[in-house]
Amino acid sequence: MPSRYRVRRVFKGLVWAIARPLARAGVRPDTITYLCLLFALIAALGLNLSGSTIFFGIFVFLSGLFDGVDGAVARERGIASDAGAFTDSVIDKISEVLILSAIAVEYSTTTIFGLHVTGWVIIAITGWILTSYTRARATSLGVTDLDIGLGGRSERLFTLVVFSILTLLLWGLVIVALMGILTATYRFHYYRNEIIQTQNSTND
Repeated sequence: MPSRYRVRRVFKGLVWAIARPLARAGVRPDTITYLCLLFALIAALGLNLSGSTIFFGIFVFLSGLFDGVDGAVARERGIASDAGAFTDSVIDKISEVLILSAIAVEYSTTTIFGLHVTGWVIIAITGWILTSYTRARATSLGVTDLDIGLGGRSERLFTLVVFSILTLLLWGLVIVALMGILTATYRFHYYRNEIIQTQNSTND
């Protein structure tokens, strides 16, 4: 069944509380988008230089939070655009790779359930990219019921944040890796069925 439970709804009030004064100040959405990338870079460097998972978790949280702020600012200012949405999507993927790669670098000699952390990171990156790609491709093919699965971007990042702050980062990595793969798989089958049903109804 489609999931209507999203972490972003929990933080909606906070997102708008940040977005409205930024919009009034004339801050451009793309500036905030690149700020998200900066937060991700700080998180990655902080983890690799200090080894602090708490520091890492805080900046991953800020990166995810401001990912919602840029869109809110665009809507508040009435300047939402396809170019901005495209930039946001690309920066999101770069940020995710930075965040996950930092874990691979920091724990390169560690294994979990017999698999090196680097392997878990590869699984996570694969799942995270496929989760976004299946949705984007389904959108281009006319699927409208897109908000499905329990492992959307905001849920994955928030899960990683929680486990980072609890100093259980590697367990968080395993969970978000599985969340990505399972959500991508679920979306593939769901969207495929939606496309088939649409084609069949068109042909009738």
